[in-house]
Amino acid sequence: MASPSPETRDLTFQPSGFRAPVPGPAVARAERYGSGMMDKGELQFLAAVALAFPWTEGGFVVEIGTFTGLTAAFVAETLAEAGHRVPVLSIDPFERVRRSRGNPQGRYKRYLRTMRDRGLEDMCFPLVGFSQDVAGVVPDRAGLLIVDGNHDLESVERDLALYALKVLPGGFVFLDDYTDTYPGVKQATDAFVASQPRFSLLHRSYFAVLQREA
Repeated sequence: MASPSPETRDLTFQPSGFRAPVPGPAVARAERYGSGMMDKGELQFLAAVALAFPWTEGGFVVEIGTFTGLTAAFVAETLAEAGHRVPVLSIDPFERVRRSRGNPQGRYKRYLRTMRDRGLEDMCFPLVGFSQDVAGVVPDRAGLLIVDGNHDLESVERDLALYALKVLPGGFVFLDDYTDTYPGVKQATDAFVASQPRFSLLHRSYFAVLQREA
């Protein structure tokens, strides 16, 4: 007998108190897709903000750093299930960059296989390049920005400076690895929030979530 589907979860973001639901199928998907890159709890919060944005024609998701594309696939499937066929643009240099401690090398062929196996080739698109080099070709229409590229201070500062203002009013910025292991992520995020009154901090744990004012 098949196990019952999980119930909808209502998540509370701290310290803001912002609340958003995660449908049962997305909860189950987070269980399946959870990994050392993003665990099931983090994916549930990612699903919550992806679904909280009021998607309209022309909006899309921008992901900086994709590795093998599982997070991009998770977001695309979660949105499609809710009736939003939203493009997900994954920016990654893939094999053009060497793996370093804390920054794994993306796998281009694995990304393509991830999308092919899930039937997402018409929703998830890789943009092969360094984030600082391709920012000029990315439109200012992101409903959700996922920052999970190089984790050093300079890189995160640059990604926020180049991409955060591409987020539409009411949209979200999701930053992975907001931990003491990656002090650059914490420092860059805190400095950005302090200097940008248009963005508020919704959540801060081992990841951080910002929202641009509507």
